[in-house]
Amino acid sequence: MIGLELEALAAKPKLMEREEWLRVLEGVEGEELKDPCTNQLVGKRGKGFVLKTDTTSAIIEVSVDPGSRAVERAFAVLESLGLELYERAYYPNPGLRWYLKNATPRAHYRLLHWYGYQHWRIATMASSQIWIDVGKEDLPRALDALNKASPWLIKKYWNSPYAGWREYRVRAWQLFSEGAWASMPYPWAPKPFSSWRDVLTDLLSGSPQEAFPCLDLSLSSWAELAEAFKSGRVPARRADMGFGEASREGVLEGMQRWSFRPAIARWRVGEVRPEALSSLLEGDVRPFLESLEKVMIEVRLLPFLPKERLEEAVEDVVRIASLEPPEVPWAELREAYVRAAAGARLPSWAHWPEV
Repeated sequence: MIGLELEALAAKPKLMEREEWLRVLEGVEGEELKDPCTNQLVGKRGKGFVLKTDTTSAIIEVSVDPGSRAVERAFAVLESLGLELYERAYYPNPGLRWYLKNATPRAHYRLLHWYGYQHWRIATMASSQIWIDVGKEDLPRALDALNKASPWLIKKYWNSPYAGWREYRVRAWQLFSEGAWASMPYPWAPKPFSSWRDVLTDLLSGSPQEAFPCLDLSLSSWAELAEAFKSGRVPARRADMGFGEASREGVLEGMQRWSFRPAIARWRVGEVRPEALSSLLEGDVRPFLESLEKVMIEVRLLPFLPKERLEEAVEDVVRIASLEPPEVPWAELREAYVRAAAGARLPSWAHWPEV
């Protein structure tokens, strides 16, 4: 099954501000969606879709239920708004003052600033995020393939030319992450994965961050968090700086949120085993995997694209996820990714998805 989150920039004749977005939203039929932590309006849920702004009022995000014709259904929602959308995936950033005025009222994003992420740097860039259902046993290989194909995908589908870059969003992700104290190394870059242990070790390579919904875990080390996890009473800090507690389910849901790689593991939690986190820290991933009800891969490197091009990109993503990827050192993969974004020649191995 294929799911889709399609982001587009409302930037003609200028970047849309929050007051205008709220007027647009009034004309959309559906249930109001409010941030679970701030209780402020962020979007609406209609029949088979969710419409909201992401990061700032200028980024319109449409999520459609998994199934056939996902691209067509997402564009139909965008077209129904009657807005003139920007045809590119990056608009020159207007700066911090504009961001503070128009940032989406989501407590989830407040935590980014606590962790040192310069969130305003990604305030005006849009992406096409493709979700693929996979089996637990298939996820590491498919994730590895999609990360290793990311230089080729960027070179084929770039749509964010700015400041000498073909795909400036790669540079924006670098700037966004460079000051973060809580993230794993190179959180924006593709990475090789050979097993679930690789996937989870990557997520554990930074400091504890968020539990769902918008609860800060950075008061604890991973070892302290694992002990609290066993008891079911996990100390956390709310977005308003008050003290709270996170659930086991919230901790496992939140773990997947702070990797910004081109393709990342996603999951839905089922019955959580108390030893899941401590066993994971000791190198045994089985209790963690047994706590997961469903696993997916989110491919997040693709920029906003016209409908026909996005349909082609979805076909490429599905095909690549079924392939056996080559062996590539991490440093070479990172370099090829940046070279692709800059429009430079790729090494011969990076063309493997064409075979």
